[in-house]
Amino acid sequence: MISSVYDYYLSQYGHKANSKYDSHTKNQLKTTYNKVVKHNSQSPTYKTDTSDDAVKYAIDLKENARELNNIANELSNADGTGMNYKKTAVSSNPEAVNAVFIGDSKLNIEDLTVSVDKIAQNQVNIGNYLQPKSNLFAAGDYSFDLNINNITYEFQFSIYDNEATIDVQENISRLINKSNIGLSSMVLEDSLGNTALTIESNATGFKGIKPITFNIVANTDTEDNFNIDAATSMENATKNENLVRTLGLDRISQFPSNASYTINGSQRASPNNDITYDKAFILNLKTVTQVPATISLLADADSIAESIEELVSGYNNLISVATDETNNQFGGNEKLRKEIQAIASSYKEQLGQSGLSVDDQGLIRVDKEEIVKKAQEGNLKDVFNSLDSFKSDIQKKAEDISLDPMNYVNNKIVAYKNPQRTTTDPYNLSAYTGMMFNGYT
Repeated sequence: MISSVYDYYLSQYGHKANSKYDSHTKNQLKTTYNKVVKHNSQSPTYKTDTSDDAVKYAIDLKENARELNNIANELSNADGTGMNYKKTAVSSNPEAVNAVFIGDSKLNIEDLTVSVDKIAQNQVNIGNYLQPKSNLFAAGDYSFDLNINNITYEFQFSIYDNEATIDVQENISRLINKSNIGLSSMVLEDSLGNTALTIESNATGFKGIKPITFNIVANTDTEDNFNIDAATSMENATKNENLVRTLGLDRISQFPSNASYTINGSQRASPNNDITYDKAFILNLKTVTQVPATISLLADADSIAESIEELVSGYNNLISVATDETNNQFGGNEKLRKEIQAIASSYKEQLGQSGLSVDDQGLIRVDKEEIVKKAQEGNLKDVFNSLDSFKSDIQKKAEDISLDPMNYVNNKIVAYKNPQRTTTDPYNLSAYTGMMFNGYT
């Protein structure tokens, strides 16, 4: 049995990432231990069904209860009480500074004031505009070196008889785009119909390494992201240099630069326009600000609805296990179903007024439009109060299931505890763990 149990556990739950609530402090582990001791002192001794199907059922209960408990913890305030909804970063000037919140909604995070003095730019080379149908290059083999941060890439290609300038430009553009070295290229056309080859870096700004210019002769001291130079072979040097200069591959139209900005009055710089701040925000700098942008955290209608949907989803997953007809053979299924449905039924009227409906199976349906409407009308106080009480009750039930999922498997009572003198039973609650190892002798 042990191999099938592990296979089932890994296939169903092994891929899921652990929540931060799956890690516990010493005091939290001690509290859990005390709960186990108290539970054991009051539980009768029973013989448990350890068939493969019963074990899989217990695993489903344990994991779905643990997930629901984690969701409830995530949606609770720092003190473990109340409802804490997910928050969204809102910018007062999204056209200049956009923001995404990636932090912990439970933390008290103050508003940010962001001013952008300059956005980060990439390097852009725009070549000479030439007559596209002209024949400027003799047939033969050509090459040039392209340097990016001290790494040199050599590009080789051939020009054939009567090949037009536009064909050469497009050929070089394709070579650069296919090279996948952090550059992109295209052929531009001006109002007179002349064409020029443009090359630009995907990266912006400086990253601590002295960039190298396109023109190795004229701009060796400038700080650029890349440079192009004719290949140095003596045989082909003259025609390669002529190709680079004629096409204007070394003409820098825009030099790379770092973003310059302030957050709450503190001056900062960045090589790119996507900035992670204090492990809480991702700021996207779009343009220079005339008026500072204020970044605030709000529990808007959509984030509130998303939080409620997440809580309901965890609840529905657990009750789906309890109401699955295939689990009736394990006996405790009906007991669990009644306990969970009783919780939902006691809040049915309150939840209904909050945009949540409870069906006959105890499953909850979310009317997102109704929740968003209440949020927009400012009538969420009743929703918060009813959901807080509901969350607390189902979280307590999830904790009970997590402590002893085998309590809901078909059990045969062997002996009751003495009600006048309770004693601890260190082996009783280990049934869930012990079933994993019952193949050992």
